[in-house]
Amino acid sequence: MHRYQNIWIAESYSCQKDIITLIKSTNLANYVRIFASHSLQRPELKQLADVFIQQPNVVDSADWLLQACVEFQVKLLFCGKHGHHIEALRFQFEHHGIQLVTGAITVEQHNNINDKFIFSNKCLMENLPAIACKKVTNTFELNNAIEQFESQYNQICAKPVHGVYGAGFVQLRRDVNYFKKFQSSTICNTKQFIEAYSQLEYPIAYLILPFLSGQECSVDIACNKGKVLSQVTRIKFDFYQECYTEHACHAICKILVELFDCDGLINIQFKQDQNLKWHILEINPRPAGGFAYTAHTGVNLIAELIANKLSISLEREVTQTAIQVLPISQSIQVDLNN
Repeated sequence: MHRYQNIWIAESYSCQKDIITLIKSTNLANYVRIFASHSLQRPELKQLADVFIQQPNVVDSADWLLQACVEFQVKLLFCGKHGHHIEALRFQFEHHGIQLVTGAITVEQHNNINDKFIFSNKCLMENLPAIACKKVTNTFELNNAIEQFESQYNQICAKPVHGVYGAGFVQLRRDVNYFKKFQSSTICNTKQFIEAYSQLEYPIAYLILPFLSGQECSVDIACNKGKVLSQVTRIKFDFYQECYTEHACHAICKILVELFDCDGLINIQFKQDQNLKWHILEINPRPAGGFAYTAHTGVNLIAELIANKLSISLEREVTQTAIQVLPISQSIQVDLNN
C-alpha cells in the first residue's frame, strides 16, 4: 500500500461533490486521503470524503484552514470558492509545506481577474479579443455610457464590475416594455434599467458594453502556475452540452492563463459576435458548476491538476475529441442525524 498524502478540498460551489468523485475515480485514490469542508452541513460530502469538517464562512476561513491543514499534515489545499480570501495567506501555507490552490497566484492577480473592468483593459492592452466597455458608478455616467454605446453598436448590455458570471447581467433594449424583465431575467427596457439604477442608495459599479448575439462557450482548464495542463471546451444547448478537447479558443486560453498567473481548476468564458469571431468575456478563477461533464471526453481535469501538483503518475483514459452530454439529476438517501 502506498503512503497517502492528505489533500483538502475546501468549500466550492455546486461542483464540490464532483471534484471529490472524479479524484476518487482514478488511481489517485491509492495515493491521496481527501479532507473536505463546507460552511454548511453537506451530507453528500460527508459520504464521499475520507474526512468531512464544517468550516467557517469562506470570508472568515483563511486562518482556520491554515491551522487545520497544519494539524492534519495536509500537503495541498484546494479552494473552490472565493479563493482570494485564502490567497492572502499563501506565504504562511507554503512555510508549512502546504501547496495552496486558489485559482490564481497573488492577491493582485485575483483582483485583476475579479474586477471585470481591469480584466478587460489588460486583455485589450495585450491585443487579445476582449470586449470594449465603459465603467459607470453613478446615474450620470450610466446615461452617458449608454448613449455613447448605443451610437456605436446595434445592441448593448450591462453587467456588474464584480460578481459571479451571469449575476446582474442584462441586455438593454428600448424596444421592449417594462414587463419584459419579469418574462426574461436577461432582457430589460433601457429606460427602466436607468430608473432602477438611479434609485440605488449606494450605486453599484457597472460596465456598459456591446451585446454579442453569437454562440457562447465555456473552457474548463487545469493549470499550474500559469501553464495549461489540460483544457476542454463546453458549448451549452437547451437540453445537452457538447464537449471538445480541441477548440479555437484554446490558444487564447493559454495566453490568458499565463498573463493572469492562473493556478488551479478555472473556467474562461467566450462569446461569438455576428461574424463568428470569439471574444473573451471573463475568467472565473474556480471550477464551473458543469466542469464534470468534460470527464466524458476521457480528460479528468481535477485529477490532472492534483497529479501534477503532487508528482503522481496518473493513469489516463482514452480521450474523445468531441462528445455530447445529457445532464441528468440524481437523488441519494442521506441520514441527517449522522
